[in-house]
Amino acid sequence: MQRKLFLEIKKMEGLSQRKLAKRLKISRNSIKNWASEDRKLPKFIFEEILEKFPWASEYRNYVHGTLPRNWAQIKGGKIRSKMKNNLTNDDRVKGFRLGRLGIKRKTVGPNGELMFNDGEKRIAEELIRNKINYVYEPVILLGENYAIPDFIVNNTVIERCGYRDWKPYWSNIKRKIKRLKKYENYKIIILVPSKNFDMVVKILKNVRGITILKEENLEALLDILKIYH
Repeated sequence: MQRKLFLEIKKMEGLSQRKLAKRLKISRNSIKNWASEDRKLPKFIFEEILEKFPWASEYRNYVHGTLPRNWAQIKGGKIRSKMKNNLTNDDRVKGFRLGRLGIKRKTVGPNGELMFNDGEKRIAEELIRNKINYVYEPVILLGENYAIPDFIVNNTVIERCGYRDWKPYWSNIKRKIKRLKKYENYKIIILVPSKNFDMVVKILKNVRGITILKEENLEALLDILKIYH
């Protein structure tokens, strides 16, 4: 049915894959993969299609992406959750998830999410244990771009990073933070390994509006979240 949907868009709207990709502000390669049914169409992309082509609602039952349970209440629907395997490498690079391309997910989170490692699972379990609702790896629309942080709790973004000292990596992190502050003014918590804490503090010393914590000390994270919310 995905194939039929994209054929109908071409027929009804006169849009080639290239023009549709430009209209939706996503990569042409993504459109190609979805149209050929090599990848499942994420529901958050289908929602974008519906906004532009309401007639496509007849295909709703055939789209298999996911949305967070409280999608309608989160920032007016601007945050869309999904299984990361539905995103192409182009999408993930655009969302600044540079260090994890091609890595298979084998860790199952407490809500059934496919996570990268036990570190992410431990954070999720602690949040649930303390009755703090979260969305794992949301897609946050920021103007014509988007960001994909590790977790979001209401208006607080939680990002795990600091595993290497690589200039392009940190340039992307700084750009993501800037966009998050510019468009939605999110509170931002950065979790880093204890051994690299001083390095990260030094790298991000001129970045305002963030809190840097050692990821091994989740009590500090929980305390801050309780203050914020």
